Amino acid sequence: MANRRQHNIPQFYLRQFLSPGWVYRRGADAPRFVKSPAGVAMQKDYYGRNKAAREPLDDLNSYVEDKGAPSFMNLIRSPKTITQYDWLVLSYLFANLFVRNPAVIEEWRAAALKATARVNAVAEKMTDRLIAASLAGSDLSEFQSEPEDESATMTLDQFNKHAAKLRAEGGHRIAASDMFVAFPDIAECIQQMSFIVWEAPHNFSFLTSDRSLVLQSRATGSRAHVGWKNPDALGSIALCPNHFLTMFYYEPSGIYLAKATPEQVAGLNLETIKFAEQEIYSPFKYPEANDWMNAVGRWHPKE
Repeated sequence: MANRRQHNIPQFYLRQFLSPGWVYRRGADAPRFVKSPAGVAMQKDYYGRNKAAREPLDDLNSYVEDKGAPSFMNLIRSPKTITQYDWLVLSYLFANLFVRNPAVIEEWRAAALKATARVNAVAEKMTDRLIAASLAGSDLSEFQSEPEDESATMTLDQFNKHAAKLRAEGGHRIAASDMFVAFPDIAECIQQMSFIVWEAPHNFSFLTSDRSLVLQSRATGSRAHVGWKNPDALGSIALCPNHFLTMFYYEPSGIYLAKATPEQVAGLNLETIKFAEQEIYSPFKYPEANDWMNAVGRWHPKE
């Protein structure tokens, strides 16, 4: 039986920021001090429970975490020792962090429902044209069906049935399953990218959030309409309070090390805060996170 207390973000990752640390939650009066991440980024049965012979997605999450944690720690402690095996494992770990994220899952669900509404609107408009033409006694040959498009994978009825499941209680699990279909493809993209591991100077640290891994455009800095296959895709994640990772397409691919300036640490932290959904996690109190929590100053509604 799968664990019903299911973490959206691996505990081995959060432990580096919250043992102990501070949880900033949007709209709260003050940050919450925690000694461990055990109750953070966790929801009961979020990825489902065992039903018949079907395994919940949380089992896959746990498997990827167990395999990926050693390589992840190697990336922090000794990036130059990363092997091809580590590189492969890390690509799947980072892909997993992305597809399992509730914010990403909800964005996909909203996009799928919007696309279904758009398809229905087009179908309704075509039906109205057919009815009008028929009542006018017009030649309907222009409405004859085109040869079946082999690329089409779902009928309108199937679209609507899928949308109904997405809207229903627990529909986020359907959306999560859809996201996990892209899991291997995202990992393959990450394998082609280059890594820069940024090291924070003494007395400076990185923080993270409930959107631990962010995908955005290098050109615009926006998450809108960016996919992992886009040439200007930029992935970023705070590895730990001392190290931050950026991933992008660059030839030749490899791992590069860089010393971050205090200004760069502040800039990367601002990016983390900007893309946070509901919570920010930091080993130390962080004034900008407090401003975000109280929705004051520069912070605006998320994209």
